[in-house]
Amino acid sequence: MNSDVEKKDSQEENPYLLMGFWEFAIMSTLMIAFFPWSLLFCVIFYGLTETKYIVLAMLHDAVKTILAILFIVFTLVVVIGASVLIFAS
Repeated sequence: MNSDVEKKDSQEENPYLLMGFWEFAIMSTLMIAFFPWSLLFCVIFYGLTETKYIVLAMLHDAVKTILAILFIVFTLVVVIGASVLIFAS
């Protein structure tokens, strides 16, 4: 029985992960700007499952953004550090 539930969950796809950049940017900005009320609105009008998908998509996007920022900062530190080491001597 557990495998049936897992199959059903794996077959369901989060439609909010498939949204375009501007659509998702506007939606997530509005969700954050009106934070407690936006979650209440989503639960009442969309239901718990859709609200869960929205929150998971926003967390997924936040993690990707943080990793991208860390990668850029790391790359800049390595390039600047290598430049200082090369040109300092």
